Order: sequence, then structure tokens, then C-alpha cells
Amino acid sequence: MSLDFFRGEWRRLLVDTLVVLIGVLAALVLNNVREDIMAKQAARGATARLVQEVADNAEALRDTREVTQRRLLALRELREELPADKSLRELVDRFHGYWVVELNASSWEYLSRSALADSVDPDLLQQAFALYKVNRRFDQLNGQIQNFVYSETFVSPDAAATALNISEAIMTQQLRWSRELLPQYEEFLDHYAEEGPGGQKKVALK
Repeated sequence: MSLDFFRGEWRRLLVDTLVVLIGVLAALVLNNVREDIMAKQAARGATARLVQEVADNAEALRDTREVTQRRLLALRELREELPADKSLRELVDRFHGYWVVELNASSWEYLSRSALADSVDPDLLQQAFALYKVNRRFDQLNGQIQNFVYSETFVSPDAAATALNISEAIMTQQLRWSRELLPQYEEFLDHYAEEGPGGQKKVALK
């Protein structure tokens, strides 16, 4: 075989190798692009669910503000004519009982703990973190309510005045936190839940 033959084979082998390498690199690039697109779509969906959760929590805070204010007024009216022979449990219908605040956090926990957070606007994450940090206060109050209604103070006629003071403190705290937190929720929604064309909600991605 001549030297030219070997040179030709070598060139064909080099070309074939380059074609294979280019094909592999192109496939890797396309795969990375596809994964990036899928990650951004997943992040967009997770962010939209977070925004909806914030909107639902804001509505729960509005309900808390309105209902607690009414019940607190009724509780204070009860103070003026508190019977001496009845426990607060027996009088609970006079002020309609205690309002338990239900603030969800499942969408936030999923997004904040997943790799999808890397594709979301860091300002959105920071604001959401501040909101959900405060939410935990309501969980603590809900626990206080539950412990209180199972306590002797709540069922003892002799402790009715003390039970009323405890109830007023709990409701006042619920009302104060609802009033303080709701504007922060509304500010978050003003930034990240504006309606775009076709009623689609805007979400912030990097």
C-alpha cells in the first residue's frame, strides 16, 4: 500500500472523529438548553403557586382582621356584665369563640428548599422569606388558644375574669399582627401578582 493511501485513511478517520465529536457536543449543548428551559418553566410554575399561596394567606389575614375585631368588641362588652357563676366556656357563645388563623406555607417550603430557587428573582425570595418568617407567630398563637381552652382557667367560674383577660390578650395580638402583616402581603402581591395580557400573572425569573 502506498503512503498516499495511509494519508487518505488518516484524513477520513480524522474527519469521522471530528464529526462524532461535533455531534456529541451539539447534543450536550441542546440537552443543556433543554434542561435550562425546563428548569425555568418549573420555576415559573412554582413561583406562580407561591404567589397564589401568598394571595390566599392575605385573604385569610383580611378575614382574621375583620372577624377578630368583631369578636374582641363582643368580648369587651361581656366584661361589663360578666356573670359571677359562669365560666368563660359557658359564655363562649356571647363572643363567638376564637378565630384560628390558617396560613399555608407548603408552596414556599417547596420552592425555597429546591434547586428551582436558583431560577427565581432573589428579591422575590427575600420578600417571601420575611413574610413566612412572621407567619410562624400565628402558629404560636394558635397553640396558645388550644392550650387555653383545655385549661382549668377556661372552665372555672371563679377564674372567668382571668380567662377573659387572657382571651382579650390573645385576640389583641391576633389583630395587631394581622394589621401589621397585611400591608406587607399586599406590597408583595403588587410586585409579583400583577395581571398581564390574557389575565396571566407575572412571575419574576432571572
